[in-house]
Amino acid sequence: MPLVVPHITNFEDARQKFLMQQFMKDLLDMAYRLSFKAKDGTIGGGKRPYNFDAVWVAYVSNGTANTEDTVSHNLGRTPLGMWVGLPDKSAVIYAGGTTWTSSSIFLKASAATVTVSLLVF
Repeated sequence: MPLVVPHITNFEDARQKFLMQQFMKDLLDMAYRLSFKAKDGTIGGGKRPYNFDAVWVAYVSNGTANTEDTVSHNLGRTPLGMWVGLPDKSAVIYAGGTTWTSSSIFLKASAATVTVSLLVF
């Protein structure tokens, strides 16, 4: 069931108050079901609904800053995005110019030989 955000304009109206309470209950229910537990390198992976479909990937940029690297992942589909962890040195990690695939993402780093963990989702 998709989460529908109610349009509330009058918090004194009993019906609108009920809709907001129901919305908050549904939101908390989904947050409770969300799992960030690691299982075989994946996040979620359980049978509960709303788990986060993602994988951790280790990235070490090449010896030349701002050049594209191919990074393999085991997500099994084309990723929608990534969250970048804390790199071992000051650098910006960003998408390269090549379109991501179901097996690889293409990244650049603003510094040479940067090591960082990525959450690819």
